[in-house]
Amino acid sequence: MQSKPCALQGAHWRLLASLAIPVLASCGGGSSDTPAPPPPPATALSLLAGSTDGPGNQDGTGASAKISVETGGMALTPTGDVLMADPGNNTIRKLSPSGQLTTVAGGGPTRSDAVSTETRYLDAAGTAARFNAPLAVAVNAAGNAYVADAGNHVVRKIDASGNVTTLAGKVGVCGNTDGTGTAATLCSPTSIAVDKDGNIYVSEWAPSTQGLPPEPTGNPIRKITPAGVVSTVVFKASQYPTPGQGRNNPSFYYPVQLATDSTGALYAADPNDHVVRKYTPDGQAIVLSGTVAQSNAGHVDGAASAAKFGELQAIAVDRSNRVFVLDKYAGTPLREIATDGSVATVRSTQDCAWGAEGLPPAFCSAKRLVVDAEGRFLVTESGTSRTFQSYAMIYRYTRTGAADLRVGTPVSPGWTDGSGSAVRFDSPGPLAVDKSGLLYVRDRNNGAIRAIQPDGRVSTLGRAKNPCTQLTGSINEVAFCGSAPLSVDGAGNLYTTSFKSILKATPAGNVTVFVDLTAQLDALPAFLLPGITGLVSDDAGTLYASSLQGVIFKISPTGAVSLLAGSPNARGHADGPASSALFSALGNMALDPSGNLYVVDGRYHSITGIGPTIRKITPAGIVSTVAGRADMPPGLVDGPASSAVLAVDTGAAISDSLASLAVDAKGNVYVTDPRHRVVRKIGADGQVSTLVGKPWGKGFAAGDLPGLIDEPTGIAVRDTTLFISTSHAVAAVKLP
Repeated sequence: MQSKPCALQGAHWRLLASLAIPVLASCGGGSSDTPAPPPPPATALSLLAGSTDGPGNQDGTGASAKISVETGGMALTPTGDVLMADPGNNTIRKLSPSGQLTTVAGGGPTRSDAVSTETRYLDAAGTAARFNAPLAVAVNAAGNAYVADAGNHVVRKIDASGNVTTLAGKVGVCGNTDGTGTAATLCSPTSIAVDKDGNIYVSEWAPSTQGLPPEPTGNPIRKITPAGVVSTVVFKASQYPTPGQGRNNPSFYYPVQLATDSTGALYAADPNDHVVRKYTPDGQAIVLSGTVAQSNAGHVDGAASAAKFGELQAIAVDRSNRVFVLDKYAGTPLREIATDGSVATVRSTQDCAWGAEGLPPAFCSAKRLVVDAEGRFLVTESGTSRTFQSYAMIYRYTRTGAADLRVGTPVSPGWTDGSGSAVRFDSPGPLAVDKSGLLYVRDRNNGAIRAIQPDGRVSTLGRAKNPCTQLTGSINEVAFCGSAPLSVDGAGNLYTTSFKSILKATPAGNVTVFVDLTAQLDALPAFLLPGITGLVSDDAGTLYASSLQGVIFKISPTGAVSLLAGSPNARGHADGPASSALFSALGNMALDPSGNLYVVDGRYHSITGIGPTIRKITPAGIVSTVAGRADMPPGLVDGPASSAVLAVDTGAAISDSLASLAVDAKGNVYVTDPRHRVVRKIGADGQVSTLVGKPWGKGFAAGDLPGLIDEPTGIAVRDTTLFISTSHAVAAVKLP
């Protein structure tokens, strides 16, 4: 449940934050009248507060398992498991009848990781293999799986031992040339099916030499023998293209959806002609159900010639050779096609309004379909929830009744104070921790700063969800919007930024503009958004502010501004005295107990050509490179600090997910890497390692390190506890 707006009241907001639950209960916020017991000490990675639900690539059961929003086709294995292509994660997943989801093959960067230089094609065993948007999977009687690897324009084989090889197609080449193995070309294989003799059928696009044509050309069905010989069954599976939406959008022959039955017959659900066809062994097509006519979409049950379909999403054949389709028309009803072509609707939803979880009812957003050995229907459902958050789940249904299996949970951002998993954040970002152990969280989309007690209780500072107009005044009048850096001094003053200004919130609850750096920043050569990108305070209240222009300012406790390091007129990478050192595009900062300043450098490598590094400035003003390679693009390479490769942003042109720094009392530096979804450690011994998370992981798995963490951003350390903000939660790591 989401709290009602309620600002902390009274003069001493830090004291009120420590009394979070009673205060909030008295003015309408919070989630409990009685404080929850402190969470157990973290043995490694644990959830401190918030929710880690939502899409991802996490194996497990029920709510702990996660799939991507870009769900792919499914197939039943001879043993009763279901294989599923997961194109958003570049993986092939397996779902057991009991609901255990595991990753069979693939991994690595996805299409959303567009700037990654890591490979998306590799024949190897299991999760070492790499795919590029695999859209569908089929399984033969021997248990071999075949994958329509759309992004690579090939068909891959996964044998019973998990080894991935390429059966047909030329990697990276979109075409429709017949031949054997890599001599043949395919174009974005979309749906795939295998017959009783082991022949594989794929549907695909038909491109022109210029790529997607201005006029439609066709949507072939190709046949691939077990030996990899590719031939064309039909070049144009549909008679009419689907009209483009809008004035200048061309029409397209969208690929058909394929399935086979136990006799070897091939079926094609045609989203363009709105019919279901059946192919004879010699490749001749008959219309099994529906009537081919332009603009003939509809939803009509009955005899084959009278039946009407909408945009056919998926087709599946059960072990009794009954044919089922998902038909995107007024929801996505599940329909059965008899041997004579007559059609009956098995399940449908009349009202697709959002339900209690903010999701549409069953089958309204269904995308893929398979029928299991017990005759139950498994569907993937994905889309956008009532809160405009992406979701992706797998459901299993009988012909009637509610789902008896559900895999995954919808993401649940919000604004709720309290303790543990009852707390709701909305994209928490930068963190700061004070001497008493009070942790502050910049809650980006809620426009608030949240305070987390050592026992895990969470309260709100500022006016969450208010318009971002008032920056100063009483703390209960200010909206702290965005993902600006956050820091706290030894007296408990809290500092953050608003573009080119530094805001100061005192323990008495007053927020002022402590210093405005507009003049200093405007005097520098412009580079993207010329605001403050990093901010940190020492115990005495001296501030340090960084910028994308490659300079760092020092601000005294009285507000006097001076240039600490970097050249206003040059960009690059050079160590040495602070006055002559060169920086690239700077980000977040941290201070160690000895007064050494650490700063993220090398953002926007695609523009500057300077790779990510962590730089250090001593109190004497000497600049050095702690770790990273300025001569290398972003990456993830552990080892000696001088040869390790780092990544400090997601690579997107504009993103709130940026690397943050923390330094412990032993001199270890911790860096969040939102691109690879890990936390790196730069040890005092000069070694760089991946401490938390699995590269490219999307989810959350507590327990022994490295665990799994989704896009970590903010980070802070106190004593032997490392705090990390991630998706809609804050996690804790117990350090040795």
